[in-house]
Amino acid sequence: MKRLYHILLIVLIAFCTHCKNHDELNILDKEGLNLYWHHVADVDRGRYLLMSFTNSHRSTNRAEYKFEYNIQGQVIDVRLVEKIDKGKCPVYPMPQGDECQSRGDIYIRENELSKGTYQFRLQTGDNVVTSDLIVGQNQYELKVPVNPYFTNSIPFVYAIPKNIVYGSIRYYGKENELFAKALIDDLTKTGLKPATVPLHPYRHLPENSQTHLAKSFWEPDGYSINLLFSWDGSFKQVSEICKKHFEQSKKQLGIGLYNSNFMEQVTGEQYGTFSAYLR
Repeated sequence: MKRLYHILLIVLIAFCTHCKNHDELNILDKEGLNLYWHHVADVDRGRYLLMSFTNSHRSTNRAEYKFEYNIQGQVIDVRLVEKIDKGKCPVYPMPQGDECQSRGDIYIRENELSKGTYQFRLQTGDNVVTSDLIVGQNQYELKVPVNPYFTNSIPFVYAIPKNIVYGSIRYYGKENELFAKALIDDLTKTGLKPATVPLHPYRHLPENSQTHLAKSFWEPDGYSINLLFSWDGSFKQVSEICKKHFEQSKKQLGIGLYNSNFMEQVTGEQYGTFSAYLR
């Protein structure tokens, strides 16, 4: 009889623990969730959608949300699997005082999605909100139905097109424009071609940088030239050309160029050093 009692006690404790954990994960109903998302390209992860979920109602305690996602056909299931207590919120002299938001992220690789419409099902505990994620050509749209649990204030996200080399050249003094033109000519002779991209609010490419060879000036004698090329070759080759012209200008050129595929970059600091960050 005592043995049976111990077994029942263990089962009851396990059941109560499960109920407690399950209740803690039911944050859609208790706290609500907001979504902040954008498209990212970087050397480490490649190209992907970053989706950050934060609680709608601030609290004096902070937590880390652990989400998992699974893609089956045209269905994306996103599920909260753990809520980790991080203690009290840090206190800053701001309107929210001692309250802060909790957060959890997922990273969906660009090559996991194809054009079309997906069901995007967000689940925490027993609550599920089903939205539509529409994948287009370098464009993503999330349609969230009216509901009291989950909101998204960014309906559209745009991915910078692949095989784009972009950035700018900076210099002081009209006489140093020769160094800038020599670099542009060398890149063009190598095979880089002037490009255009659809005018969208890309995360990596500001709207004022989307016109090839657009020039800007600032007092007393500063100049900048935008570059926007298409290029499917090695970015290392671009880096070598930039380094050569940086040195030939005696470091008078400031160079900042990026590759849209993985955000490889080359940086020539005026009167400073040259560096390359390659995949």
